[in-house]
Amino acid sequence: MLKRIAEPRIRECLDDAAASPMASPGVRYPRWYVHRWHFLPEGYLSRRSAVLYDAVVRRIYNAGSEARLHAALVDALFDQRPESLLELACGPGNALSAVRTALPRADVTGIDLSPFLLELARDRLAGADVSLVHGNATRLPWGDASFDAVVAQHFLGHLPRHVRQLAWDAAAGVLRPGGRLYVIDHAWHPRLPRELRNVDSTRLLGGIVRLDIFERRPIGGQA
Repeated sequence: MLKRIAEPRIRECLDDAAASPMASPGVRYPRWYVHRWHFLPEGYLSRRSAVLYDAVVRRIYNAGSEARLHAALVDALFDQRPESLLELACGPGNALSAVRTALPRADVTGIDLSPFLLELARDRLAGADVSLVHGNATRLPWGDASFDAVVAQHFLGHLPRHVRQLAWDAAAGVLRPGGRLYVIDHAWHPRLPRELRNVDSTRLLGGIVRLDIFERRPIGGQA
């Protein structure tokens, strides 16, 4: 799944990323991120890789049925009806588009470390009231208890082991008490919530993918 990119090409990718209109000054790319993720030529750090991810890899991940996953996510969100929602590693914005349509009054935000994927999300969400943030979803730029809901699709389980818990902790931290984390991932990936309780789990696409819903303990509540 991972393969090194030649150093000269890495420098070119980082220069191109810095020049993207979606790039934020000061964002740094961890070494674990700068790889040929899922056989993409430059991982997520080039426009051609971003397009390939959107057109090919994303569809393989979801067995060609991403709309079914988003329908299940939207159904789950209707039970909570969050007023604010953050998607971690939002990629080209497909889930954000479904959420924006389903929750027209919610404040919706997506964060991704690839400015090139954010360019695709910007174009896909043109005219929609969605905030797109360039940043590292393992070190979120929001304070404690900032969102009612957090969504993570094919993100937490795919991280290297040494940063996986950082992302879980970051997601838990920005949830308000009683807030919920919605995780869509392949069924074989581990779940590592320390502060959250699993309130629901649904197998989708013949059991290949699982939607887990975790809740941050309300103040005075029981885990």
